[in-house]
Amino acid sequence: MRTFVLFLILINTCIIVNAQNKYTQDWESLKKHEAAPEWFRDAKVGVYFTWGPYSIPASGGEWYPRWMYTPGINNRGQKTYDYHQKNFGPNYHYHDFCKDWKTPKFDAKEWVDAFEDMGAKYIGAIAEHHDGFSLWDSKVNPWNAKAMGPKIDIIGAISKETRKRGLKFMATFHHGFNMMYYPKSENSFVRPMSRYNMMEKGDFLYPKGGDYDKLYGNLSYESAHKYWLQKLDEVIDQYSPDYIWMDFGQRFLKDEYLQQFLVNYFNHAIDKNKEVIVNTKGGFFPTDLAIINVERATLPDISKFTWVSDFKLGSNWSYNQFNRTAINPQKALRILADIVSKNGTMIFCAAPMADGTIPPEQLATMKKIGEWLKLYGEAIYKTRPFVAYGEGVTKIVNDLDYEWNTYKLVRTGLWELNSGDIRFTSKGNTVYAIQLGWPGENKTVLMETFSGNAKHFKIKSISVLGSKEKIKWRKTNEGLKVITPSQKPKEADAAIVYKIILK
Repeated sequence: MRTFVLFLILINTCIIVNAQNKYTQDWESLKKHEAAPEWFRDAKVGVYFTWGPYSIPASGGEWYPRWMYTPGINNRGQKTYDYHQKNFGPNYHYHDFCKDWKTPKFDAKEWVDAFEDMGAKYIGAIAEHHDGFSLWDSKVNPWNAKAMGPKIDIIGAISKETRKRGLKFMATFHHGFNMMYYPKSENSFVRPMSRYNMMEKGDFLYPKGGDYDKLYGNLSYESAHKYWLQKLDEVIDQYSPDYIWMDFGQRFLKDEYLQQFLVNYFNHAIDKNKEVIVNTKGGFFPTDLAIINVERATLPDISKFTWVSDFKLGSNWSYNQFNRTAINPQKALRILADIVSKNGTMIFCAAPMADGTIPPEQLATMKKIGEWLKLYGEAIYKTRPFVAYGEGVTKIVNDLDYEWNTYKLVRTGLWELNSGDIRFTSKGNTVYAIQLGWPGENKTVLMETFSGNAKHFKIKSISVLGSKEKIKWRKTNEGLKVITPSQKPKEADAAIVYKIILK
């Protein structure tokens, strides 16, 4: 009897503690959430995809649904409108794309295999873009990929394959912008932001009324908020994502709804004993509880907080049949090293074709990134910043005119990183010096950081990953001098890694 009573006391205590730990709908409570758990700080590399009915025309990107209704607004809008009129005609609407979208070549296993082989430690699927079409089996939104078009629960398929491999699953949401995405003559409820008010003059010819209003964003401001939250809650309950990635549109929502989403998500995580994250692009969530996201960019120095940047694998976020180039894998790896050296993590975005084919040029880039990470990933994964992020010849400066400059977004020079640049990461008593390109055989490489911020460190040994040669090195008043191997290691054209063991 005594044992049973003690058991009841323990159960009740656990219930009380759990209730006390639950989040409430106020910022002070929500800020107790840890923005960047260890799994995210260790992961460094993620991937997701931008894919939807807009992939059918494959012209004008994921903004095609808007531009097809907006002649004369700008050059991009006019070009897309003209393309649509020529190829589909005035009576073919975006909801027709939704119904006609077919994906015979989609294979969740093949996709996740490719993402895992690329080196991604968390894998995502776009849940919904600005267009209002959901890629999960939704009871809330009649416009979804299970009910029409593919007739597939895409979120369910990707999340299942991802978790089979013990990887983290991410769902990306861009739907906060849906109520302004399709042009309207009046959007007075929008917080003043000149670029995104979207108050256009004219009679816009997309259908209105009934379920059409849920797709084309013709809901009242209050109804749009409730609809936004219902979609998130449905994905949380059905798929329990480890990371909910948010695009910029959430900045137009009222705090009470933003808070309610976070309460629902964070308390769900407590119930599931999970560590989850969200990001903020701009300031719609406090940075105490959310990861800062800067788009296609880096930061100027080591950040005290863990942050994330997202980059396109292809020429566009979504598939573009008129530009099928992919990012150079060497460039991608150099940017990755720069981001990781500054306490960041990098998300790549694939752009599949409408039928479910990942374009071969994107697969080739993913393969090369994966090959380098298989050899030298120890310098990336589970690392932390060193006393300095690095040094080199490429100057990276603030681009004050760029849209996402809220957090000192910097771009200039990012694309030209080369063998004259070095980035540092660390793990315990090991420092990794990542030279962003192969400098040549038997070349002297000077790391001036070891006569500056790192001059007090004593070095035990230095080797080059991927090389069996004994590396000559010497610490001088100028810095650390290292002689490169006489034979180039595999994949070193992208970057060469010096493994420095400290005493």
